[in-house]
Amino acid sequence: MKENKTAKQSQNTGIILVITYFSFFVVNSLILMIASDLFPDWIVLGTASISYLFSVIHSMGTLALLDTFALPLVREYESSSGRMLKKSEWMLLYLALNFAGIWLISRFADQVGMGVISWTVVLGLAVFFDLVQGAVMMQLEKYRSKFD
Repeated sequence: MKENKTAKQSQNTGIILVITYFSFFVVNSLILMIASDLFPDWIVLGTASISYLFSVIHSMGTLALLDTFALPLVREYESSSGRMLKKSEWMLLYLALNFAGIWLISRFADQVGMGVISWTVVLGLAVFFDLVQGAVMMQLEKYRSKFD
């Protein structure tokens, strides 16, 4: 019985990671497109060889992947340290992760198609990503608890 429960938890964790990835991708993409439309001089999407849509898909797909990969690593840290992170700690962790991810992605603007004018724009995007991702993750946590 215990093996069956472990297998089910492992299966649920896998599907939750997939759902999390696509949730991050959709949220990040929408925020980036809106921000690019509102502030076209600050955020540039696309180049002469990379289309607007592909730059959104490529850059936000990469950021969503970084954000999703952080989850199991943080859960492992929590289990090894014996304490759960508070919501504020999760938010600060994802703020730093989003900032580093957006900054790193924008450094490869020729390959990815996303560029920003300064680090303050990166910080602003990271804050908005963090707030919306936090709300989405709380909803996903409720969804995940139904499966456990």
